[in-house]
Amino acid sequence: MKLPLALAALLLAAGLARADMVIVQKLDNGMQSGQMTVMVSADKVRMDVSPQMSTITDATTGDITTLMIAQKSYVIITAAEAKAMLAQAVKGAGAPSASPAPPKATGRTQKINGYDAAEYTFSNGNMTATYWISSDFPNAKAVLDAMAKLQKGALADMTKAFSPDLSAFPGVPVKTDVELNGQKIVTELISATEQTVDPSEYQVPPDYTELKMPGQGGQ
Repeated sequence: MKLPLALAALLLAAGLARADMVIVQKLDNGMQSGQMTVMVSADKVRMDVSPQMSTITDATTGDITTLMIAQKSYVIITAAEAKAMLAQAVKGAGAPSASPAPPKATGRTQKINGYDAAEYTFSNGNMTATYWISSDFPNAKAVLDAMAKLQKGALADMTKAFSPDLSAFPGVPVKTDVELNGQKIVTELISATEQTVDPSEYQVPPDYTELKMPGQGGQ
């Protein structure tokens, strides 16, 4: 089962009175590669997945808004709909455990983007993942708190099947390699900084038009 790109991006983030955390990652999902920027505020997470698409997730309610940049349109996926999509993904992931085993250290090390990193593996059902963890990444606690934002939000019960508790790691994931039912997503952390983000970044632009997914709004 192929995950929609917006949903796959959500899992990557599950798998972010201070400045917002802005995380820049290199993303390769097999269909496209490029740079993804994640902005994490107190209650919202924005992911600029590509120049054509961004998502805004309300960490409190679990609602996901997908922005189609070129079309100046957007689609809202409610928390209930997102949970149903995730449940379908879980069903297709080989009966994963609701309480998977914690990630395991392999003892292997590698330098990723200038940082010394240790390899950890994680699996659940048909999903396997490799995490390269750096214990000397700057501002590690704030970065981990931002990355774990959605793990503690409204979709936490579903996302935990696909992502281990980040507090189990002794540092920051600087590279992640996830494979599920033949679909592979690789991310590398380029930077993570605290900075002021305009609140409008977490809102739908006023000139955008809402679209309805099939089955929504009586369709």
